Amino acid sequence: MIPGNKDTRDGLLFSIPFLTVYLLFMIYPLFHGLYISFFKWDILTKPSFIGLANYKTLFQDATFYSSLWHTIQFVLMTTPTLLVIGFLMALAITGSSPLKSVMENTFFFPYIFSMTVVSTLWAWLMQKDFGLFNQTLTLIGVRPISWLTNEKYAMWSIALTTLWWTSGFNMVLFGAGIKQIPKEVYESASIDGATYWQSVRHITIPLVSSTTILCLILQIIASFNVFGQVYVMTGGGPHGTTRVLVQYIFETGFRYYKMGYSAALSYILFLIILVISVLQYVLLGRKEES
Repeated sequence: MIPGNKDTRDGLLFSIPFLTVYLLFMIYPLFHGLYISFFKWDILTKPSFIGLANYKTLFQDATFYSSLWHTIQFVLMTTPTLLVIGFLMALAITGSSPLKSVMENTFFFPYIFSMTVVSTLWAWLMQKDFGLFNQTLTLIGVRPISWLTNEKYAMWSIALTTLWWTSGFNMVLFGAGIKQIPKEVYESASIDGATYWQSVRHITIPLVSSTTILCLILQIIASFNVFGQVYVMTGGGPHGTTRVLVQYIFETGFRYYKMGYSAALSYILFLIILVISVLQYVLLGRKEES
């Protein structure tokens, strides 16, 4: 018998299907993955308990460190740019331009495509011999660039693809934050002689700081979990220079069948993201309060 009044009982009963699915497909895999990380297991044989051996091996693994560094590079390339571009897009769609509805749809349109479609499209655009980018460069007398096979350009090419694909999401969040600012605040600033960019600097940016923190945390989490664009566009090449941590986890588990080691890598990535997110929330939240 479920205790409480009728509304409480009905609420709990209606929640049971969701909670059941959530426990089976979210909570149970979370703890089972942690359990697997303490075993040596190749799927075909019985798991063998090895304690913290996977974690000890991990911190001596050069590929782990290189993959983590490539992931950090991607985070540093994409996060600031996506925040700035998303904010500028939000300014455009919340302004007085008669084209703001068209701009909003245009900016958000790429986000509705799947990662595979976007990555394949941009991989074709960046093909060295017949891609649109290099065809354009050839027309203006510039030599074709190996966008995806040159170590200097490969990660930047993936970052550019991600920028085109996901900046519309930040635009929506920033746009919602800007729309919550009372118009009277801007009108008062205008009466006092403030220009548009002065209003943006002294009114809009401070008043959407909570949205900025949210976008920053979400963007860093998403960038640390990058995988699809890399896998489709470069496969981790050239020479492993774009192999990110999630790809290394995937290869370890599903190519080499080191399931325990792969799980250990996953939980180290989870811990890194958790620590960074908490620090951002605490430090930036404290700064906002002060």
